[in-house]
Amino acid sequence: MSRSLISILMAGVLVLATSMLMMYAAAFALPSLSEEYYSTVFRSSNFEAQWLFYIHPFVLSAALLWFWHHLKDQLSEGRVAKAVEFGARYGVVAMFPVLLLTFSAIDISFLMVMTWLFYGIVQAMVAGLVYAGRHA
Repeated sequence: MSRSLISILMAGVLVLATSMLMMYAAAFALPSLSEEYYSTVFRSSNFEAQWLFYIHPFVLSAALLWFWHHLKDQLSEGRVAKAVEFGARYGVVAMFPVLLLTFSAIDISFLMVMTWLFYGIVQAMVAGLVYAGRHA
């Protein structure tokens, strides 16, 4: 298998695990936020769409690898510093604009939007840790 495909798979598995951990931690720490997911603005849980939750980290990891290759030479030194900066840049460039649009169009709380921004930045940092080790 190619180095890129292995990196995408590694990052995808780690991003999925991190996402699930953050989801359960948020449900425990912020129960009112969990209740917001029962709003009618969200689709009810069904098997037809649920697989998208599990495939998303791999699609995201592939896109982030492309972003990594275009950005890696501009990042700080050190694996962790690169990952943190990579996640922050992804949050500002990709997450913030789309979440601003989402917040303006859908009846969701500011707290939910902020948790999504945090999730996205952490997901990019996790992928960045993998890519900093394999594609430095």
